[in-house]
Amino acid sequence: MQEMLGTCMYCGQTKIVKAQTQSEANEMTTLDCSCPGGEMVRRKKQVEDQLDQLIGELAPDNGWDAVKPEVYRTISELAAKISEGEITSCTIRIDETNLRITRTKGRINIERSKTIRQGGSIEK
Repeated sequence: MQEMLGTCMYCGQTKIVKAQTQSEANEMTTLDCSCPGGEMVRRKKQVEDQLDQLIGELAPDNGWDAVKPEVYRTISELAAKISEGEITSCTIRIDETNLRITRTKGRINIERSKTIRQGGSIEK
């Protein structure tokens, strides 16, 4: 790692960061930038991290089954559209669970839930 001058991909602001490549330096600077583009990139990364916890490779560590890679990509694309403000919310049924992604008042909520129901019917 070496000190490099990174440039925000959206506003052009520069910052000295420790990175291995120029691309990595630019990405780090963008993630740390306070411009609207930097905030959007940071929000998308946080959404991806949460998706990894709930449906991705880290899901089994949290008690959930991971989804297939193509399903993950589709859900990730929907989540990106929510992050960008193009979609307000979506709910997806995955096996016996629900994954809900919503955006309200600038906050993105992601939750996976499972409802267990017991009981039965008794006839007369």
